[in-house]
Amino acid sequence: MKLRKLSLERYKGYAELTELELAPLTILVGANNAGKTALAKAIQLFAGGVAPSENDTLEPFPLKSGGIQHGETFEDLVTGRTVHGRLYLSATLADNGTELSLSATVTNVVAPSHPSERQISKWSLISDGQKVAVERQGFDRGALYNVCVSGRAQESRQIGWRGLIPEQPNNLADWVGASAKGLKAWASGVRHLQCPRRLIPSPFTPIEHSPTELGPNGQNTPLALAADDELRESVREWYRITFGVSLDVVAQGSYSELVVPAPARSTDVRLLQSGRGLSHVLPVVVMALTARKAGQGIDVIEHPEAELHPAAHADVAQLLLENLSPMRPMVIETHSEMMLLRTRRWIAEGRLPAENVLIYWIDTEPGHGSILRKIKINENGEMDSWPEGVFIEDYDEILAIRRASRPKE
Repeated sequence: MKLRKLSLERYKGYAELTELELAPLTILVGANNAGKTALAKAIQLFAGGVAPSENDTLEPFPLKSGGIQHGETFEDLVTGRTVHGRLYLSATLADNGTELSLSATVTNVVAPSHPSERQISKWSLISDGQKVAVERQGFDRGALYNVCVSGRAQESRQIGWRGLIPEQPNNLADWVGASAKGLKAWASGVRHLQCPRRLIPSPFTPIEHSPTELGPNGQNTPLALAADDELRESVREWYRITFGVSLDVVAQGSYSELVVPAPARSTDVRLLQSGRGLSHVLPVVVMALTARKAGQGIDVIEHPEAELHPAAHADVAQLLLENLSPMRPMVIETHSEMMLLRTRRWIAEGRLPAENVLIYWIDTEPGHGSILRKIKINENGEMDSWPEGVFIEDYDEILAIRRASRPKE
């Protein structure tokens, strides 16, 4: 199962209905504070609603999921932070040639005598040509839902929810059971790397098996390296080629630590005491190298190039492109022109089908909020459009230098 499309409305800066179609590689670029990160995190927000933790089963959209903090209150998720706000989120996934769509509108209900409550006011699931749609009949606690399955007559039912999935009544829960199982399996495979990243302190206590999650900050990356010899060697080789240094896990009694061997010195250097870029990119490298073995899900990476010299951006882009998997899409939020250039080069060289890449320029418009502009690339690596004035800063600076260096009259 893989995510094909995410739709949202009244979510943070996205006041209007916004659709994010996904390809095996989806690249988000745009202006600062335009909504790129919020859009990237909406995937994990949906996953948290599909497969909530035991402590968040009453919340349709848990405020924290997969280690990602989406907001302090529900109002933080809603456009304009309105107290009685509502938001709409829908996801379409492909599974063995069929599509499954889950949509939900969640409303924040505030009553004088009760604490605020998040209610699913509308919900629908389309799977294998069948559709179930429910709509809440009012805002009172315990209100019934109108339930319509595949166009049959509506029935009024009390529905018990676990996140975005109905658990009661049994006939409804049974109907969505197979779909819910697939959705939960997909949600458990969602991996999101925030920026900035932070590794666990060194030295650390190794574990026998590789951790199931790298963590939203990549904090568990050292544990993954210590537990997987093959992965460790692949990472070590990439560091040698890219940075001209190696990377080792050194045992210190019952502890281990990541070090950068320094032949010219008598002792190795701890990774966290080396250049910040070396440690900051490590979770990105590990996520890329483990993508093909991670199974179904999706990888979302915020600014994989962060803290690196521009010369290394192409190497990171190359690594991500080499490890793309059609069954496990990748979403990248970036400010790096080289990420786009290397991707376009791969397409022009015939190494990557043009249809496997989608680029979105994200900006804000007065009266509309955050907006998406889809940019497609043809087989020659050419983009069908591009915002005027973007990534021409180097050219502008050169012109300014030339003007300034003209002989003064």
